[in-house]
Amino acid sequence: MAIYNLCITDVTCYGALYCVAGWDIDDGGMVRPEPPGTDPSHEPSRFWGAQFAGPEKICAVGNIVRFDASAPPKSFPFPHATEDRIVTAGSQLKIVQALSPAQLVEAVADSVSASLQDVFEGHLVRAHSGKAYVPANIKTNSLGAIEIDPGQITFYEEVTDAGKRRLRAVIDENGVDYDLSVPADLARTRFLTAGVGALQADANSCDTIHVRVGLCRPSPNIPDACYAQVNGLYFV
Repeated sequence: MAIYNLCITDVTCYGALYCVAGWDIDDGGMVRPEPPGTDPSHEPSRFWGAQFAGPEKICAVGNIVRFDASAPPKSFPFPHATEDRIVTAGSQLKIVQALSPAQLVEAVADSVSASLQDVFEGHLVRAHSGKAYVPANIKTNSLGAIEIDPGQITFYEEVTDAGKRRLRAVIDENGVDYDLSVPADLARTRFLTAGVGALQADANSCDTIHVRVGLCRPSPNIPDACYAQVNGLYFV
């Protein structure tokens, strides 16, 4: 068990549940705190409820949160096990400090990699569609960040067969396009309330975009791949 002071960088929304991750202020490295009693065979147990995560909650982007946690059991699958930590039962999550977006980006500068491939240590596989994934069970990172110019990112809306609106982003790295889903909570909310154009305008109005990236877990339909996604966008 260890005490963590975690700068919350990634808050992603899946229905009524949230996945949270951040940068270890004391020792470096990304950490994904998961609730006590987390069970890898029961996916909902790995997420936080709305009473803990999201704007103005304990696990809001920019908060430095203190808690006790332990490394996951050996049964937890990679690549996510690299950053998974299980919050100790009875441990109180406490806000130590709240940072502005600019302060956050400065505080987590060491989490930034030179490219998407570098984030995942060369294990990222890009399909012809532009979608990219890391094979399941590879021992590598599942979280990281890049920084790009506004001209390198384009947002678009995808509508599912069920009529659900989803946000996606195309990131251009040296002429190679990566097409990623965007479950980042703040960006998703901006998209749903104001549209793709508003989010694109936000991006175009800044000098640098700090992009948090991560991997989704394998799904029953796609058990062998962890697809890359955008976990956070900060315009500085």
